[in-house]
Order: sequence, then C-alpha cells, then structure tokens
Amino acid sequence: MRRLLCHFLSTAALFLGGHLLSAGSASAEVAVVTTASTTIRVMAANTTTGNNQRYEGPGMRIFRALQPDIVAVQEFNYASTNGAGISTPAAIREMIDSAFGTNFFYYRESGSGYTIPNGIISRWPIQTNGTWDDVQVPDRGFAWAQIDIPGTNDLYVVSVHLHSSGGSSSRATEATNLRSLIQSHFPSDAFVVVAGDFNTDNRNETALTTFRTFLSDAAIPTDQAGDPDTNLSRAKPYDYVLASFNLASNQTATVISTNRFSNGLVFDSRVRPLLFDPGVVFTNDSAAVNMQHMAVVKDFRITYSITNHLDVSAPLLTLFAPDVVHWTGVSGLTYTVQTNSTLGNWTTAGTATSANTNFWFTNSAPASAANFFRVAYP
Repeated sequence: MRRLLCHFLSTAALFLGGHLLSAGSASAEVAVVTTASTTIRVMAANTTTGNNQRYEGPGMRIFRALQPDIVAVQEFNYASTNGAGISTPAAIREMIDSAFGTNFFYYRESGSGYTIPNGIISRWPIQTNGTWDDVQVPDRGFAWAQIDIPGTNDLYVVSVHLHSSGGSSSRATEATNLRSLIQSHFPSDAFVVVAGDFNTDNRNETALTTFRTFLSDAAIPTDQAGDPDTNLSRAKPYDYVLASFNLASNQTATVISTNRFSNGLVFDSRVRPLLFDPGVVFTNDSAAVNMQHMAVVKDFRITYSITNHLDVSAPLLTLFAPDVVHWTGVSGLTYTVQTNSTLGNWTTAGTATSANTNFWFTNSAPASAANFFRVAYP
C-alpha cells in the first residue's frame, strides 16, 4: 500500500542554452510514521437459491446484513431486476452495487462451460486476478485475486467450489493441486485465504489434511448455538474460510450487534436468538428455495504503518524557448517555478500542475535579466 504523502526535495542542475536549469532542494518536513489498523471481514458464500444457482433476494439480504469486506463467491450468477439479463457484466455490476456498494470491486471467472463460476468481491482494489483450471470439474475453476488491502502485504484470495459428487478422493486431488498452484504463484510471505464451498463430509477428509499443511483451520466458526456445520441440514462442514498462518494469527472476534463470535460465524437465519431484525434478513432466508449452504465469516485485524513521506525525484529540466520549461514529475503535485539572474535571490514566477507526468511552464512576465530557472516542491 503506497498511500504515502510527504515533502521531500532533492537537487539536480543542468546547463542548457546558456540558462542554468535547477531543481530546488530542501527537506521541508520531517517524515512522521504512525501505526494504524483495520478489521477485514472475509466471507465464504455459496448462498444461492438451490434451484437456480444464482443470487436472489435471500442471498442478497445475507450479504447486506453481514457486511463483509471481501467475499469468496461460488455460483456467481445473478438475474438482473433492471432488464440487464442474467449474469451479463451489467447484471453482475447491478448485483455488486445493490448488495455491497458502488465502490466495491469484483472478479468473476469466465471460461468455456463455466456455468457456475467462482469469483471474488472486494472493498479494496483488485490488483491482478485469474483462474486456474480445476481438472476435476468442468463448470468452474479456482478463481483468485490479489487485493490491495491496507498495509504493505497484499491479500491473495482463492474462491473454490470443490467436487461434490466425486467424493473425498476427488476433493483430495483438488486440494493437492491447489497447494501446488498457490505455492508456485503467490509470494511465500503473502497473506492468503482459500475460502468457499469445500463440500467435505467431515474435517478429517484428506483434502482438509492437505489444506492444513499451509493454511489454518484452528479457529472453527460456529453459529449462536455452537454448531460449526454449514450444509442445509446442519450436519456437515461444507464451507470454510482458511487463512495462511501469518494471517490467521491476526484473527479477531466477529462482532454482530452485541454478539461476539471468537472463532468467526456460521450464519443461519433460522437459529435463535436472531442476529438481525426480520426486515433485514428473513427468518427462513438460509433455507429459502433449497439454499444448500450457510455463509461463513472470519474477521482479521491488520496493523500497518503509515507515513507522510514520499520521495519526489529531482526533475530534469529542458528549455524549449527562452521562457518555456519542461520536466517530468509526479502527477497531481504542484511544483513552484522560480527565476533569478544571480543564483542568489530566487523569485517565484508561478506554479505548474499536471494530471500526468509531463509538466510545462511558460514564464508570462519574463525579466530580461532572469536567465536562471529552478523548480521546487513544495
């Protein structure tokens, strides 16, 4: 995260056409470093209505109620209510805007035969994304995204929907393949989350044993009654949010109103006491039209440093006319242009700002003796 602001000046000088062109130098401010933190809520969501395998009213209400920052989405389809069609880019954008907000980003995998694609929704910008082929199933892959969360360490999220009908052996193959893909493509010190619908019958499956070699399942989310199972009948642990060990150490309690879930939350709208008013989530939303999975949420507290310091390199000035100066600088900054004839007392001739890196300045009131230029920031 390069959200850094400062005033840092260095010197460069160049003789050109008889004029000395110089970038002024000074250290106008002392860099200040402070610590900040933020909580990131990550959600696994295969909360589509079972008959249509797409997000409709119940799933949308669950999104709005739980307010996740990042979601690993399965069966990422949506029927537009505004005439945009089913799962068109316009329809998916409508879904994100309605459930999360217009400031959210998303990646939805596409591919030949991907009828129930995976994807990622994020409050923070998605830097890169892609999908890896899941050789065990034809209708989705392993969708992944690199997310620019606060701090210096980006978060890599993989949204998965493991093979149900193939049994535990097929899921074991998927887990082995995923481990190899993650370890060969993501930085070794990256924050990583693998989340979604694992379709596992129990937490002793070989797939989970493989995942636990590089991801943590130590904190097992539950609902208000202490039940960790996530399928419709609440008998099997289908859905997970697994984090790399360096991220798992930052897990914090998930707080919903006055309710605190130390290991994260399995959300079932039918379980009492209800976590939301009936107008926010309907009591039967988690079972609506054969919704086959519960949402799973974990929260992580990220601490990072911020500073007011940014290196602004000395610009190399070029004289295009007696009083027209050009240089390359940092877009969006305002540079001050100064002139004099003796290199002693500099006079401000004006300022220049550019939306890109190319800066031009014309001295509108040139003095015949002012044959030196200097550009300074601030």
